[in-house]
Amino acid sequence: MRSLALASALLASLSLTAVAANAAPAPVAPAPVASLVRAVDIPYQQFTLPNGLRVLVHEDHKAPVVAVSVWYHVGSKDEPTGKTGFAHLFEHLMFGGSEHSDQSWFTPMQQIGATDMNGTTWYDRTNYFETVPRGALETALFLESDRMGHLLGAVTQQKLDVQRGVVQNEKRQDDNEPYGLVQYAEANALFPPDHPYHHTTIGSMSDLDAASLETVKDWFRSHYGPNNAVLVLAGDIDLPTARRLANKYFGDIPRGPQSIPAAAAVPTLPAPKSEELHDQVATTRLYREWVVPGLTDPAYPALRLGAEVLGGLASSRLDNALVRGDKIAVAVTAGIQPFERISEFVVTADVKSGVDSNQVAARLDQVIANFIRNGPTADELQRAKTRIVSGRIEGLESVGGFGGKAVALAEGAVYAGDPDFYKVQLQRIAALTPEQVRATISLWLSRPVYSLKVSPGPRGAYEESKSVGHGGVRAPNYFRAPAAGEHPLAPLPDRTGPPAAAAAEPQAAGVGGVDRSHLPPVGQIDQLKFPK
Repeated sequence: MRSLALASALLASLSLTAVAANAAPAPVAPAPVASLVRAVDIPYQQFTLPNGLRVLVHEDHKAPVVAVSVWYHVGSKDEPTGKTGFAHLFEHLMFGGSEHSDQSWFTPMQQIGATDMNGTTWYDRTNYFETVPRGALETALFLESDRMGHLLGAVTQQKLDVQRGVVQNEKRQDDNEPYGLVQYAEANALFPPDHPYHHTTIGSMSDLDAASLETVKDWFRSHYGPNNAVLVLAGDIDLPTARRLANKYFGDIPRGPQSIPAAAAVPTLPAPKSEELHDQVATTRLYREWVVPGLTDPAYPALRLGAEVLGGLASSRLDNALVRGDKIAVAVTAGIQPFERISEFVVTADVKSGVDSNQVAARLDQVIANFIRNGPTADELQRAKTRIVSGRIEGLESVGGFGGKAVALAEGAVYAGDPDFYKVQLQRIAALTPEQVRATISLWLSRPVYSLKVSPGPRGAYEESKSVGHGGVRAPNYFRAPAAGEHPLAPLPDRTGPPAAAAAEPQAAGVGGVDRSHLPPVGQIDQLKFPK
């Protein structure tokens, strides 16, 4: 934490100069962003088990807790035709208990005082995470390892039917949000039908209806082996302890087939494309969208900075022009949604009541065109850099959760093969000049744009599950803790009663010597000691 504290201190530092008794202090320039990012560091050690599980260990003893984060390098982009939504569906099933703990995963985790516990599925990965008291770490590792290597015998038809219903209800709830159907229009317009990012993570109702118990189990067997996963332990732990516990709980899990993440090129529209949808909304919303390079591409940091200047800052180009200046829009945004292979650059403007949407569209396009042509000013770029860097530093004060140190290490290891990739990103951001950002924005945003207008009015037809009204199981309760830039969907404990017992699938002989007949006892829970 010394390095993060140093970064925070640099951010607030002022050089003091000797001044006359009644003279005002001389103005001092803020610390360069490059100085801030050089001070950001997450020391770690790593090792790989014989079965291929990669383990990263970061020591942070400021509190007696350990963040556990397991990332599988598989997501919805890896789903074949006819099996959309399987990655997310199986995320739900992995919360429903395993062969040696056939109860909701949340029940024992709540009993040991776990926090920041959830799981998320996105286009490129599926992850599970929790932060637990140090004395309860073995319980968390037992549960994570049991659902990694000892799960399928506990997956029953009843559980599949229940969780299928939960996922389909989540789809209905998301789709019924204002502008909820925009995601499908975007996917159809921006990506060819055979592109891995063409379908959404939630999947289609028909594919979810068709998911059989055996095909779902095959999906797990093909992708969820330890050799396709990264385990991060961050917090009050040391390397010898991490090595011993990882071998004990994960060492008996056999290596699975090597999952190869789907390749995906950045598509370009052959010509500008415009569409209009109707929805039960109060305000017309305008969209401008492009597919751009992914998270690990060197162009990504410049595109992110450009989006921040255009519509992310509190005083952005679009805010100043459309909201504060012309007063023809009530809200504007610009942002980039990063994925492993591609990203989506999205600009929106909500039309003010009584204003012609064509007038707003023309002004919106004018501001974007000016930005593409001229790029950001030095002041705008400095503010954008500071906002991004300070936000990342703030997130790294936590060991776990949605944006802590365990996440930073796991994301880099999975997507870039480098746990230190967060440093690469920060250094690229700090080094960019206004001209470099302008050149990158001009290169990617001068390509044909997808324009969408969502106007108030009745919606079109909606794809519904065939099981509705025909005896299908629908479970309305679920656990969800959304975060910016994420799509976290995980179920609440199963309230429908225990399923029929199922025979455990054959497992490899244990090499860790762990007794899986019961959960490990919880050790001593230390009190938090604040520094004097």
